[in-house]
Amino acid sequence: MIKKGLRGLALLGCVLVVTTAGLQLQAAKGNQKNVISEGIYIGNIEVGGMTKKKAKLALNTYVKNAKSETIKVKVDDQIVETTLGKLGYSCDVDYFIDSAFNYGKTGDIIKRYKEKKDLEQEDVVFDLAFSLNHDKVEKFVEKKCSVYDVEAQNARWKKKNGKMIVVKEKQGRVISVEDTTKKIEKTIAKQWIVGGITVKAIMNDAKPEYTSDLLVDCSDVLGDFSTSFASSDNARSQNLVNAAKLLNGHTIYPGETFSVASHLVPFTEENGYKVSKAYSSGQVVDSVGGGVCQAATTLYNALLEAEMEIVERYNHSMIVAYVKPSMDAAISDGCKDLKFKNNTENPIYLEAYTANRSIYFKIYGKETRDVENRKVTYESEVLEKIEPGEDKVIVDSSLPAGYETVTQSAHVGYKAKLWKIVTENGKQTSKEQVNYSYYAPEPRYITKGAEKETPKPETTEDAKATKKPEKKDKTSSATKAPVVTKATKAPVHTQAPVVTQKAEEEEENKTEEASETTQE
Repeated sequence: MIKKGLRGLALLGCVLVVTTAGLQLQAAKGNQKNVISEGIYIGNIEVGGMTKKKAKLALNTYVKNAKSETIKVKVDDQIVETTLGKLGYSCDVDYFIDSAFNYGKTGDIIKRYKEKKDLEQEDVVFDLAFSLNHDKVEKFVEKKCSVYDVEAQNARWKKKNGKMIVVKEKQGRVISVEDTTKKIEKTIAKQWIVGGITVKAIMNDAKPEYTSDLLVDCSDVLGDFSTSFASSDNARSQNLVNAAKLLNGHTIYPGETFSVASHLVPFTEENGYKVSKAYSSGQVVDSVGGGVCQAATTLYNALLEAEMEIVERYNHSMIVAYVKPSMDAAISDGCKDLKFKNNTENPIYLEAYTANRSIYFKIYGKETRDVENRKVTYESEVLEKIEPGEDKVIVDSSLPAGYETVTQSAHVGYKAKLWKIVTENGKQTSKEQVNYSYYAPEPRYITKGAEKETPKPETTEDAKATKKPEKKDKTSSATKAPVVTKATKAPVHTQAPVVTQKAEEEEENKTEEASETTQE
């Protein structure tokens, strides 16, 4: 009986041991289902034994810190820095957490068995991958790195001691934005950033298009012109001296368009200008830079002599005295410009200077025209002369009676054309219209004084009761509208033919509508 009892206890103990081991094994298997298997890494982060939540927190922290890692781009001898975060760095954290968690737990039995055996032999590392924002990388290279570009410099002229000197060309170095952007992205994709990374920018040599050898042969005077400013006051004279200085010494290469206004503005005292007379809305006014239009006009005629392509040109709102009608060019900041294009196959050089109270312009280049047998002249034709009409009188009650002064002289209006006439061997071969100009007529402006109004004595209530108030004579009031005197003759028009071409009407309308200040 005792032996049977011992056997029963032994058997019960075995059952208990087996049951406990089974329960422990079952518990262990249950725990493994909720955590990542041991020996698994994401990048250099050990996530084995972690729950998905804990592993995700660790990886997010790692990614956040990585955004501050430094990226350096070496542009020849210069270093430009940024960070992964500024380049739009991002990482699919959930993808890597799921991949680590499912390792050895998903797929068929053979796959799971193999992955578990691999873990027993060595650690498993998931290479951490991430992406950059391509547009941000490209913008970084374009805006921050390319500032160190050294542009190639074409050979150019300069005048020294009265002689033309050729300044030799210079080689350049510029960054390849597209290639450098790709290199940054590939380098970072292959190398996990710890402690920063340096990428060498891809640079290209930039060769100048025009060399000194070419400019040596471009010293012919293609066109020149001058106008006098002998009657100008000191301020206007100074403005012309300043304009010549700003326009002198420019080399314009084949196909390039040159804007005169962009080299003269702003019309400020800080830019060397003084206050002088200018045209504004049909009147002569004081304006900083007054007179600069004479520089543009002189250059315009030199360009015509050189037969440069005139891209943009405007006439003045009223006639000017220093050239014939249609031979002028007006300049107004932000509104009117003189633009021309180098339509030759060689560079040209613009020379401007003042001497003996005259302003001079010369266009240098390589002469390819037949100057021996071919001659170009320009002829101004007045189509119509428009008299200014009646005086405009302004009555100023602050001035004494009998005071009278002319505040602006009358301006005769014109409609005119400019013709280009070409003769070869003494015979005219062509005649073409260069431009059409309309100059508005403006009357003489006169300012007069007025009699002072005498105050009337106050009327008492009794007086009002015994006498009817007298009606005021509106025409005798001291505050009546300004008197306008009439001219002795009606406006006279010449009998020249009226231009009816659509292009000319549009040009006339543009001139009439203009209200900007031109630096006459």
